[in-house]
Amino acid sequence: MKEILAQLEAILRLGYSSFSVFDDWLDLMLYALQRDDPHYLEIVRKYKNDQAEGKREIDFFCQAFALLQIEMQKTNEDVLGQVYMEWNMSNKYRGQFFTPKQVASMMAQCLAPTGGNILDPCCGSGVMLVEAIKTMTNEQLDSACFCGQDIDLTCVKMCALNLLFFNAHGYVVWGDSLLMECRKVYQTSRSYLGGSIRELTGDTLETFKKSYIPAVTETFKEMSSQPLSQEELQKLSINGEQLSFF
Repeated sequence: MKEILAQLEAILRLGYSSFSVFDDWLDLMLYALQRDDPHYLEIVRKYKNDQAEGKREIDFFCQAFALLQIEMQKTNEDVLGQVYMEWNMSNKYRGQFFTPKQVASMMAQCLAPTGGNILDPCCGSGVMLVEAIKTMTNEQLDSACFCGQDIDLTCVKMCALNLLFFNAHGYVVWGDSLLMECRKVYQTSRSYLGGSIRELTGDTLETFKKSYIPAVTETFKEMSSQPLSQEELQKLSINGEQLSFF
């Protein structure tokens, strides 16, 4: 992981902000994996890239991506989330505390999911979903759908990339789960050739919203002995509280 951070820090030393560097790295990976060249090049043009080949900002971004894949192959862990924490990107003032990997692993083993829909409404980098994936067989994963949601767009991007890297069917939603928001959605698909990813847009996004929001609302009702009203949900959101029922 130190090698990944070293590549990102090399860009930082060229005069860019830590938030922009990390967020742009996520966007470059997402656009590259979706083969979205126009948006990919839009990010590339934000940087000077006037150094010798191998020392340009884009070279460091690409090397960090390659090292990320190598590290994930070696460890089979949520490396993105670890890099995020080491990069000091977490925001405690918004109630953002990532669940330790050991705790997430224990919870996944206790729940022992075997398929169906698996939801984490405050997913962060997706460590709980990743640990759930690791407890399941290939046959169980074929029939499972992993749904993550987070109010932080950077976390949404990390979770979507993790579902892709771990080759799982799923959706990752950007929005406040307490307010039933659905502002942006990434879909990942599983195959024997590896995972794929796309951002839902237009009619596809609207169709997803019509099915997802009612389904999440029903889940909230089933998991609470005294269902919360919309006003109570909004009050919780304003106070910065989160639901914990993964």
